[in-house]
Amino acid sequence: MGVALDGKTLYCIAGRSLYALDVADPLAPKVIGRLDGMDNRRQVAVADGFAYVVSRETGLRIVDVRDPRKMRLRSRYDSVEFATGLDVVGKTVFLSERINGVEAVDVSDPDHPRHLCIRKTGESQSNRYRNGFLYSGEWGTGRVTVFDAHDMRAFREIGTLDLGGFGDGLEIDGRYLYCSTGHDARHHRAAQLLAGYRERKIDDLADPTKNNAELVGAGRGLDIFDLADPAKPRHVSRVDFPVFKPRNDDYWTVRVADGLAFCCDSHNGLFIVDVHDPARPKVIDRFCVPEPGKDWPSGAISSVAVGEGCVYVTSFPGGLWVVPVAGVKPPVRDKGPTPANATAAEAYPTDKGKFHVYRPAAAGQARTACVRGDVVYAAFGDAGLHVLRIKSEGGFEKLGELPGGRRVTDCCFVGDRLVTAEGLDGWAVYSLDGPTGFREVARRPTTPLATVAFWCWPAGTKHAVLSPRNGPYCVVGLDDFTRPDPFCKLHVTCLWDKYLPDALVGNQLAILNPYSGLVWCDFSGSEPKAGAREKRGEQPAGAQVNGICAFRDRYLYTVDDRYQFVMPDGSKTELRTLPPVPEFQKTARPPLPAFRVLTAGWWR
Repeated sequence: MGVALDGKTLYCIAGRSLYALDVADPLAPKVIGRLDGMDNRRQVAVADGFAYVVSRETGLRIVDVRDPRKMRLRSRYDSVEFATGLDVVGKTVFLSERINGVEAVDVSDPDHPRHLCIRKTGESQSNRYRNGFLYSGEWGTGRVTVFDAHDMRAFREIGTLDLGGFGDGLEIDGRYLYCSTGHDARHHRAAQLLAGYRERKIDDLADPTKNNAELVGAGRGLDIFDLADPAKPRHVSRVDFPVFKPRNDDYWTVRVADGLAFCCDSHNGLFIVDVHDPARPKVIDRFCVPEPGKDWPSGAISSVAVGEGCVYVTSFPGGLWVVPVAGVKPPVRDKGPTPANATAAEAYPTDKGKFHVYRPAAAGQARTACVRGDVVYAAFGDAGLHVLRIKSEGGFEKLGELPGGRRVTDCCFVGDRLVTAEGLDGWAVYSLDGPTGFREVARRPTTPLATVAFWCWPAGTKHAVLSPRNGPYCVVGLDDFTRPDPFCKLHVTCLWDKYLPDALVGNQLAILNPYSGLVWCDFSGSEPKAGAREKRGEQPAGAQVNGICAFRDRYLYTVDDRYQFVMPDGSKTELRTLPPVPEFQKTARPPLPAFRVLTAGWWR
């Protein structure tokens, strides 16, 4: 999945493991070390004797690799959202976390990494730092976000750059920023010109007799910016790769050395671009990995590192490939001065005149809370599950915690029982003797296909819906919680966020597919069954649904800046536009300034 070179040692993440390979002979790597437990790995970086592995829903792992034959896990950091990309700058790690943006983490103590701050962006997938500036590749918005990172006390966004496709991998070489972009960009200038998404031969790109408009890759390609003014990069050129439709795997790493840019384009292959003159980039070669059973150009090319006279290319599921490239040498990235006040964490002050706040003593983030009477069960991730009483005079009194110190990312009540999602420990059902008398009734373990228990929802009083990050929603009964096969599996595109309501309406459960509409589950019979599924085209064109909840005898969900009601029989009201912010704020009391800012940002 990912690869990084550090001196004569190559580090590769594959399966659930981190591998160390001796590359003293660059064309003949030898495995010399292995450390398991990396989970859903995505990218790896190495600096000053430590390897940093981002593992999506299980956060950031810090591994001591000063002896690559005996690598040792030092800590795991529970990132705010799914850790996808990273850059290491001194003792600061910048994590790309999709629509939650860029999170800065203090790693000066590798055993106790510490949150510093987070800045929301369009959809950060990768980032790169140099000389006090951080650049973040944004997927959904097709942009690069530029941050001033000279001082962590004033880490802030200062601008954006438009790309020719969905933003992803970044690299800085000399005074140029290289931005690898992905496919099917709706905003792309030639996306509407492409009929059939047929693949183009690489030789066509250099043929002046060919129709260049048809050669544009609907977002696949490389944008190059001049960083002479690092706060305001100037676009100098773009090169597009051949069109290829399937999007089963999304990987767009770019690395630059000796006037060559090596660009991963997933199943489209690895493209080698001559960038000796960044204003006139030219594709000069293409490397593809065979994938048995697929009539595609390549297995998914996921990452690349430049070695001595070669590049190391990772392919999913094709393994690690060594590709000779005459004359190239490992690049040396000069990141310049590190940020000032690198360990300064934002205080996140709370006005206690407006809010009652509880923060756990141990490091952990508030993920979910469910309430029974005046008792709150709060899931704090790594800090576990805390039991709080709402005091009559305001505020919280801690009553206890779930024993065992498990990581808890979600919780809900199904009837009188508490269901929890506990990460690598699976899902659990507890009977309660008083607020803190936890008695484990059943536990459902994770599986090779669902490696992390992440979410749980109530479905009436006898059933729960469970979800990992990387598999279908499973409907299970509390009385047979451990049965291997759930009653039904609900396959919904993009299982990366919560798209379920908090309750049934009648005997129906409506689940949102964020791209194609509603998927139903029918609880009217003796066993739950997957029900109707909306067809593409039944939802508003080009819209993306955002959230859903039970509302009296119907469901309410939002579509962009509109809302709609849907009945248990599938009938709907007309779409209505949400009221403008000033109307929403009308109240008998003057609105609070903080509330005014919050709602303005939310509705916008």
